[in-house]
Formats: sequence, structure tokens, C-alpha cells
Amino acid sequence: MAKQIRLFVVIGLLLSLLSSVDVQGGPTPAHPSTLVTASGQPQAEQAAPRQAASGLPQAAPAPPVASALAQSPEKPVPFAVLLKKSVAFVTTDYEIDEQIGQVRGTAFFVFVADKRLGENAGFVYLVTNRHIVEPEIDGRRAIARKTSLRLNLKTPMGDTRSAEGVLTLGRLGWFFPKDDAVDLAVIPLAPDQARFDYEPFPVSLFATDEVIKSQGVAEGDAVLFTGFFYQLQGLKKVQPIVRQGILAMMPDEELETTLHKPGRLFLADVHVFGGNSGAPIFVNVSGLRGSNLLLGGFPWRLLGVVSGYFYETQDFQLHVATTLSGKVNANSGISVVVPADEIKTLLDSPELRTLREAEIARKAK
Repeated sequence: MAKQIRLFVVIGLLLSLLSSVDVQGGPTPAHPSTLVTASGQPQAEQAAPRQAASGLPQAAPAPPVASALAQSPEKPVPFAVLLKKSVAFVTTDYEIDEQIGQVRGTAFFVFVADKRLGENAGFVYLVTNRHIVEPEIDGRRAIARKTSLRLNLKTPMGDTRSAEGVLTLGRLGWFFPKDDAVDLAVIPLAPDQARFDYEPFPVSLFATDEVIKSQGVAEGDAVLFTGFFYQLQGLKKVQPIVRQGILAMMPDEELETTLHKPGRLFLADVHVFGGNSGAPIFVNVSGLRGSNLLLGGFPWRLLGVVSGYFYETQDFQLHVATTLSGKVNANSGISVVVPADEIKTLLDSPELRTLREAEIARKAK
């Protein structure tokens, strides 16, 4: 796109850049905090990077940067490359029955604009699945001992082009939907965009129910997700995989969610696997849709969050599963998506609105 949208990151603690990254996050969660999803294979626990001091984060505007939607008309950037910049890799070290394990997966950043802070200014949040933040092993909740976040650097440090550090929650923790069937978690978090190469995806480009209706989004539309590829974890930098498919179903009835409760879901015909839980999935709204024709501009809208898939048993029955661990049974290729409207509802919750109001009041003094 020719138009530049300048974003100022306003809330969260800056990630400290040494050999590790320190992150702090949103009031204390009801359960032991975590982050992450994926491969589910136990690994040896590593020494924790230096942790930041705990406490309520101070709002600190980062240097203005071009948003993920801004492109130079002379040097257009592929949309998939832009979408990948919203993604971070997360790792949770957990303990259960005196056994230590580790899971890895995906999270992504979103941007909530608030003009009271200035033009194109607002708040940044990290989004993932609840089953990543509060992992369960064989139906039992594990104790999360450590959660790390990995991001690419704007300026490489020698051969190192990414940094990883412990996510220290302090007084802020994860926020969850009131509906315990919704597999979502968010935390206020804004790494320094002068140091870290990421771009939050604007809430204004969510495929909400209103957008779905007005744009005529329907089964058969192209979808694309980007997330962690566990076969290539990246020795030097974060390299998300991109996969494409179609929107398969938008049921008007509840289905079993990845939290094993009835809830609202979309289904996509796109193959997901270990590490993809928490990944953003987008729908293409370009082309002729009824009386509307979109030929230029940014064609992708955030459809929702990948939370798992349906696997097929030997007797051809389909069952829902997260991507925390693989199944001997066949992956049906049908992935489970938490709708973007659920993210927006959580971001608009009284708890998060109260935090934003408090931050605005603090800056007004």
C-alpha cells in the first residue's frame, strides 16, 4: 500500500536487549501462568535468561514505525511477508508429576488504536490460545514454570538475528474470555519496535461478524496462516511457515472447542500441526463480492486464531485436538479456528478497558 500508517507502541514493558530478552506482561491470573503450544515433546530444561523486575508496566511510546500495512509502491512487499511480522514464537517449560517437559508454539501481536493518545497511537497486545497459556497433559493441567518469547531483531548482533527471554508476568497476567469454552488468552505487551522486528495487526482489520456480512465472506474463500514450524526452529532467527487453504465451514451451531466445551468456531481446510496453535489465520476479501469490488489495497482480514484440528480414528470418526501433541490417528486436514470476534470481545472486556483508561489518565497528568 502507498499509504503509510504510523504506529506508536504505548503499553507494555520494553524487552531488554542483551543475550536475552526480558518481557513483562497484564492483574494476576487465576492459575499458574504460561504461554505457548505445540510439539509436546519433552526437552531438557535450559538455564533461564535474565529476568526483568516484576511490576505494573509503565507506558512508554516507542519510536514511530511503519505498520505492517505500509508498503513502498516502488518496492512492494509480498503480503505474506508482512503478515509473518506479526508473529512471535513462545516456549513453556512445565512440570507434572515431578516430570519436566517443554512445549513450543505461536503467538501474535494486535493493535488497538486510541486517538486520545495521538494520531495512529494505541495499545499493543500479545494473543495466543488459552491451552498454550495453561497447558494440559493427558487432561490434567500442568504447572508452568517458565515462559519465553522469541522475536527477530531489527539490527543483528553478529550472526544472531533474534533474541529470546523469559516472560515475567509480575502484577500483570493473562486475560481470558468469560466464556470458558473460548480458547483464547491475551496480555498487554509491547516490545520496543526500535529493537525488534515485528508489526502488530490492527483490530480495524479484523474479520468481525459485521465485516463478514458486509464483505460476503463465505465458505470457499482463501485463508492463510503463519506460525511456528517445529522442523525448522531457526538457529539464527524466527522463520514462520505460511500455509494456505480455504474456509470450509462457518457453522451457526456450536461445536466442541479445543477446551472440550461447546462453543463457536470456524473450520478451515488447511493442514495444521504441532506448533501452529496460537497462529493468526487470515481470510482474503479481495475480488467481486456481491455489489462490492476490491481490486487494490490490503486484501487480508484476521479471521481468527488457529487452536487445533480434527483427527480421524481408524473407524473414521473425527475428534478435536490441540497441536500440543501429535496423534497416531490421521490428521483430517480440517483445522479449528477461534473467530476474531472473540478476540475483539476480550480486548473490549471491562478489565482491559479499565487498564487502558488508567494509562490514559496517567499520561494526562
